[in-house]
Amino acid sequence: MPDLSGSSPASHRPLREAGRRPAWLLAAILCLVTQGAAATPDYLRAALDHFTPNVPEGWAYTLATTRNDRQMIERFDPARPPGTQWSLRTFEGRAPTADELEKYAQSRPSADSGGMQANFKKGDIEPGSIKLVREDEARAEFEAKFRDEAGGADKMLGHLQLKLIVNKHLSYIERYVLELTEPYWPVLSVKMNTLRIEAAFSAPTDTRPSLLDSVESHFAGRVLLISNEEKLHLIYSEFSRTP
Repeated sequence: MPDLSGSSPASHRPLREAGRRPAWLLAAILCLVTQGAAATPDYLRAALDHFTPNVPEGWAYTLATTRNDRQMIERFDPARPPGTQWSLRTFEGRAPTADELEKYAQSRPSADSGGMQANFKKGDIEPGSIKLVREDEARAEFEAKFRDEAGGADKMLGHLQLKLIVNKHLSYIERYVLELTEPYWPVLSVKMNTLRIEAAFSAPTDTRPSLLDSVESHFAGRVLLISNEEKLHLIYSEFSRTP
């Protein structure tokens, strides 16, 4: 008697195969994800794991600051009592006067982590956005974006392009560059036409991590309808670990 139900073994085969396709698809996706994770070089993962854009807590250092054509040299010592951690060594190439020392003590913030603070943290970087631009045997250059929620209320980081230059042999970030992609108004009275920040870091050793060597920044724009331009150069030296 012929089977009129349409449920022969041959008719069931496509259904069984269709039921297996999601499993195949899942396996393929997992394979691609695994390959993508493996494609991230070990030296880049290690560099990001140990990257600190600012001077870590517990380090004393000397900071030479040149703002346009004015220079001063300071010393930061986190072991000193709050309010006295910063000291002015030279001002405009000479020993500071008593009046200048008094003004300095009143104006210098008593922060427990000194120097120019980078306007991003390594956690602000979106790992999935990191792309290799170029490389050679010693170094690799990457571009990256920041997480959507990074940068605070004004979303400043969303207007900046990040470049990372990574030392492949020692697995550390030698330099980073932050650059404004287009003119930006952080507030109504301030227009930023140009902003470029480049920071360089020392190589890590057996006794200390990679630390800031220098920071250069260039800002051009308008503040309260007045054209403004500032070039800033910071040099960090004489690092010492404090208790």
